[in-house]
Amino acid sequence: DQWFANHVLEMKDGEEFKFEAPARLTGLSGEVSITDKLGVAGAFVFGNSEEFEKGSDLYGDLSRVNLAVQYEVIPMVKARVGLLTGSYSVSKESKFDLSGFTIGATSAVELSDSIGVFGEFAYAPALKVKAKDVQWESEDSSMMTFVAGGTYSFGDIAVKGGYRYQGLDTRDKITKAEASVSFSGFFIGVGLSF
Repeated sequence: DQWFANHVLEMKDGEEFKFEAPARLTGLSGEVSITDKLGVAGAFVFGNSEEFEKGSDLYGDLSRVNLAVQYEVIPMVKARVGLLTGSYSVSKESKFDLSGFTIGATSAVELSDSIGVFGEFAYAPALKVKAKDVQWESEDSSMMTFVAGGTYSFGDIAVKGGYRYQGLDTRDKITKAEASVSFSGFFIGVGLSF
């Protein structure tokens, strides 16, 4: 998928700062069924934003991998539990490693032989955010992502599009400074079934 997003970075440390820039990310995802109800799903998202201000070295760079076990709880709805790992950078000197477990759900409904709608939600309630080369000891960190979209199928090939959001909230344990990072916007892509 190609994701055309708006990237927002907000920081609160006595003063409030808000930076915004367009971003372009790429996403790959898939799932494998083990039984009629049990399966494994994975997703990889990577990309970056433009500089927040022309001439500055500040930008957003995101790389994230999710792997999850999923179980169909009712027809068309699957619950997921998994692991997330990745990184987020604000500059070459400020990189944050992300890791944690996720809980979530996914749903897909076929409206006709060729048209369908889908949605996914994942939440990492106890995300570990480890800073490299900057002082930041995280506490109360979490990440949420959701996707909603539609598909139009041509046999085993489907064109898909929709809206995707990913948000990260973290707070420094010592200074109590807070940071909120989000990528949100529309995506288009192609899906294969085999």
